[in-house]
Amino acid sequence: MFLTISFVSSPQRYPDRTDCPDNERAVNPENEDEPWHSNPYSISNYYFPDFTRNSCAYGRDYPTWMGDISFEKHYLFRQGVECCTKYFPTASGCPYENASQSQSGYYWTSYQANADNTAPTPIKYNHTFYPDITANACVHGTDYPAWMAADVDFKRTYLVSTIDGCCKKWFPSQNLNDCKNGVIQGIYDVAPCPTNRPDCNNLPTITNVTDHLLGMWYPDLGGSYCKNDRMMPEWMLASGFAEAYLFNTREQCCSKFGLC
Repeated sequence: MFLTISFVSSPQRYPDRTDCPDNERAVNPENEDEPWHSNPYSISNYYFPDFTRNSCAYGRDYPTWMGDISFEKHYLFRQGVECCTKYFPTASGCPYENASQSQSGYYWTSYQANADNTAPTPIKYNHTFYPDITANACVHGTDYPAWMAADVDFKRTYLVSTIDGCCKKWFPSQNLNDCKNGVIQGIYDVAPCPTNRPDCNNLPTITNVTDHLLGMWYPDLGGSYCKNDRMMPEWMLASGFAEAYLFNTREQCCSKFGLC
């Protein structure tokens, strides 16, 4: 007695179909989450940002990480204007490729033939910049005074996501490049997440508040310079005084007290 087993046709077995694979089946990744799609090697053409050209390219040879389910909604587009508007809104001649100009092969052979294999991928982050008026500069970090985040209006006024925005808003009389070159690097209490992964769950960088305070810069009120020797007067560590006398950078301390 023989047992007959019936197999359901697999989408991988259509040797007689000339229209397989069906390139029209892909949906717009900007509009749907596609929980079923986990294959980053898509056969469809999309517009995608080419950060080496500051413009959008077109084809199926985008970096494979852009086709991952976690990133495709943010980097792959059906319409060139959508890609350009999101990533290069001021660029002229964007996109620089279309259906008749699209490349073939792999991304690194078409666009980055000479790129270092260890080069980081161009992921955008939610950064924080805020003005330090006494230093006449923008600070990059989340170590802003607590009052700057006291309410929604203050946040909108003082906390900016880009260095250009901070410079243009707070120091318009400065040359933009000079302002950007003079940015002060503060610290982050929690490292910023990529804009497309707001739930990256980064852990706080400051786990011991007292040790952090001791490592900050403070003014030597009897001298003419700022110190970073963990020997500040004990009263400077107290709540209410620490924010006024302790700084994460030498530049902030010096500009605040006219020292250095």
